[in-house]
Amino acid sequence: MSALEAVFRPGSVAVYGASRHPAKLGHVLLRNVLTGGFEGRVVAVNPSREEVLGRRSVDRLGEPVDLALISVPARAVPAAVEDAARAGCRAAIVLSSGFGETGPEGKWVEERMRGLARAAGMRLVGPNCMGVVSRLPGGWFNGSYFWRLPGAAGPVSLVSQSGAFGGMFFAEARRRGLGVARFLSVGNSADVELTEVLEWLADDPATGVVGVFAEGFRDGRRFVAAAERCTARKPVVVLKAGKQAAGARAAASHTGSLAGSHGAARAAFRRAGVIEAVDSDHFFDLLSALAASTVPAGPSLAVLTISGGPGVLAADAAERLGLRLPPPSEATRARIRELAPPFAAGGNPVDLTPQCPPAGFPAAVRAVFEDPAYDGVVVIDCGLDVAELGRGVAEAAAATGKPVTAFVLEAPRVEEALRAAGIPLLPSPERAVAAYRARVAVAPRPDREAG
Repeated sequence: MSALEAVFRPGSVAVYGASRHPAKLGHVLLRNVLTGGFEGRVVAVNPSREEVLGRRSVDRLGEPVDLALISVPARAVPAAVEDAARAGCRAAIVLSSGFGETGPEGKWVEERMRGLARAAGMRLVGPNCMGVVSRLPGGWFNGSYFWRLPGAAGPVSLVSQSGAFGGMFFAEARRRGLGVARFLSVGNSADVELTEVLEWLADDPATGVVGVFAEGFRDGRRFVAAAERCTARKPVVVLKAGKQAAGARAAASHTGSLAGSHGAARAAFRRAGVIEAVDSDHFFDLLSALAASTVPAGPSLAVLTISGGPGVLAADAAERLGLRLPPPSEATRARIRELAPPFAAGGNPVDLTPQCPPAGFPAAVRAVFEDPAYDGVVVIDCGLDVAELGRGVAEAAAATGKPVTAFVLEAPRVEEALRAAGIPLLPSPERAVAAYRARVAVAPRPDREAG
């Protein structure tokens, strides 16, 4: 078992700092491990040997486990690391803070801990992190401080230099119905770095899309090599913090990270085939779109709408992002004329209008999806809550295999049908188009490894 295998899929865990006091983080950590669905052996470590959550704690580990979770005051962390290393643990996650992010003295302690761990063959994640969350066959392994987890398992994994960003990730996953596979907060990265986790996720069969929140890269060349290898197999989306001077200073005080030149980072992302998110909204939009099962063959797009103005905004966004908006074929236009009012727009955007008879929506939508001119569809619906429209989009997407993203406003039945079909719902026409564009960016290219 590799060190990161022990982090994400441990068979046994020790929790240092386990406390019977509910307000203490060590209590929260042990409770999360015990209640998330983890089925392996759990050892509580506390010098007082008190009973915690129904199990007697030990003052020293004394036996090997796959993973040690360390949540004790900073002054006691080196001794806990040494104890875990002496016991033969494969890996340890130090969630405690007060190290390299505080200055040179804290950095020296980090180096000492890393040396203790490495001398015993144990790898170290953190310190100053929020821990790990990983989907296992029996449920979630929650070796973190987070008490609310994503509601569904799925293909998205996140590695983050910020622990708090993990809270945003889980909240967005719940809100969007986004399925999650893995989460790891690497914090100060005294030993295990973000790039090493990316290398592991590239081979992880449970991970289909990788999200990265980074404040800086210690070894840019290694990151590019790892990202190139990963993007040949699965999409990688990066949200880079510290792009401006103030943000870079904040990153240095937060995790001790060297933010570096964002221009250099952007060039590295392009070379590696990584998609860079503009901001956090864009980041989660991209993950939502890429988590869907299909990828468009090309950038030819239909904007299918019943809402004129928002449809035009979507068309503007598509052109700005380099997508093509060809008109529908004559056969498609003829079919729409049979089903929709004569004033329905037969161009692109394809505006079926709210006056289209409900019974006509499924066939009209199907005609647009089946048009060979289009690789995919963006659906825009503002306020027309007609169940036949939602059903028609869901059925056409399933039948043709073409990807679709959508913006739906105040149409709960349509929204429910699209969400049930796994169609990403975005909060504006422009963001629906940008999310679709991400699928074009990861379409197979002849110059990319097929692996």
